[in-house]
Amino acid sequence: MKNFTLTLLALFVFSSISGQTFSTGTITFPSPLNEYSVKIDVTSSLVTLTQIMPNDRWYALAFNNSSMSSGDIIAFVNSTNISDRQLGGFGVPAADAVQSWTTISNSENGTVRTVISTRALNTGEAGDYVFSATAGSINLAAARAGGATFSLGAHNGSANAVTKANYAITLNNNEFDLNSFTIYPNPSTSATTIKLPSNIDKAVVKIYDNLGRVVKNQSITNIDNIVTTSDLTTGSYLVVVRTDYGNATKTLLVE
Repeated sequence: MKNFTLTLLALFVFSSISGQTFSTGTITFPSPLNEYSVKIDVTSSLVTLTQIMPNDRWYALAFNNSSMSSGDIIAFVNSTNISDRQLGGFGVPAADAVQSWTTISNSENGTVRTVISTRALNTGEAGDYVFSATAGSINLAAARAGGATFSLGAHNGSANAVTKANYAITLNNNEFDLNSFTIYPNPSTSATTIKLPSNIDKAVVKIYDNLGRVVKNQSITNIDNIVTTSDLTTGSYLVVVRTDYGNATKTLLVE
């Protein structure tokens, strides 16, 4: 009965986390915009954009664009929100009638700001870039104010001393598979080590018992990756490893 219950739990947990996510990973733009980083994550229903930048000026990112002359952009123009806009020539880009991006997080750490925003893959609005939840490529272009200002200006205007950078990236499927992390020893008596893939430096580990209860909830890294099992009763458990790039599950036996 325990094994059957655990199998049902595994199916439930796996179905809830196994939706594919395509991600650029964190992309740092080349000089002179190397203080600006972006990360794009795409699921079947949502795009999540993470921008990391200095907190004293505006930044703009153009999608599927090798320059800053036309197309769909998102600009951070004040201390609270981002602005959905359209480029048209070399003037100040006009704000869209409908602001499709939603700012869900805006935090500062010293002089660095991190802004996380979400949007539907296809807004249905003319001019808005349509994202695809598949592996592929996307051209990005970025611009920023040359000085400390949130007054949005034309990217090539000498008064704003704005710089730009072009970057082509690939949206890769970084979903874990069942062999992407290892657990040893397994079976375990007092503790077990969870080894992450070399390109993943942190994760959250949740261990479920055969009734579906979370009995362990622990953050791990590639260095600090030991999970104590001496306080668990003998039996089978489901280990779920959650990362920024996907999730995976395995069975752990405790003796």
